[in-house]
Amino acid sequence: MNENIFVKYLSKKVLKEKAKNFEPGPVITVSRQFGCYATGIAAKLTKKMSEKSLHPWDYITKEIIEDSAKKLDLEEQDIAHIFGADEIGFLGDLIVSFSNKKYKSDAVIKKTIHSVVRRYAEQGNCIIVGRAGCIIASDIEKALHVRLVAPLEYRIRANMQKYHIPEKEARELVSETDQKRIQFMKFFKGDKPDEEVFDLILNREKLSDDEIVETIFSLAEFRNLI
Repeated sequence: MNENIFVKYLSKKVLKEKAKNFEPGPVITVSRQFGCYATGIAAKLTKKMSEKSLHPWDYITKEIIEDSAKKLDLEEQDIAHIFGADEIGFLGDLIVSFSNKKYKSDAVIKKTIHSVVRRYAEQGNCIIVGRAGCIIASDIEKALHVRLVAPLEYRIRANMQKYHIPEKEARELVSETDQKRIQFMKFFKGDKPDEEVFDLILNREKLSDDEIVETIFSLAEFRNLI
């Protein structure tokens, strides 16, 4: 009996030491205005980081919604409104909760998203694209938070090309999505200005993919993230 107590004591002590010595990260977060597409940049940066690092890097984006839905035992479309920042609201919550046995409130969904993003950030060696990663990982020391921006007309043209839609429709889409993303970020950061959140803000119109990758990589290397 005494031996079991001693073993439990040692186990707890080891776990405490591990927790004390654990350092989350390294992680890079990439936030972007709608129309400043970042998947290609994230893929190139992941490859470059992996080549220079002792451990492989990966980039995370759609995995967050997949993992969050799985954790909540829901379909991905059941939580997609959160990423679009369209909260159901109290009355909608009430109606849906009676009609759906697997229903989860917006508050529970947001909490789950937070925990999933946080897990990836703490595990480290990853680039998190969007999903409020810049806020959720803001306290991690070994981190770099990047924002991609561009003038409105550039972003409209980018969406015309990506979705094969006319200018008017692309303009409306950018305006609507910008508002939704602002609301989504408010879920996590309130009204905190960008200059308090990001380490690096890059103009997608003025810089090529390779220039953006090299700039982020150089700063990551300077900060000893690799």
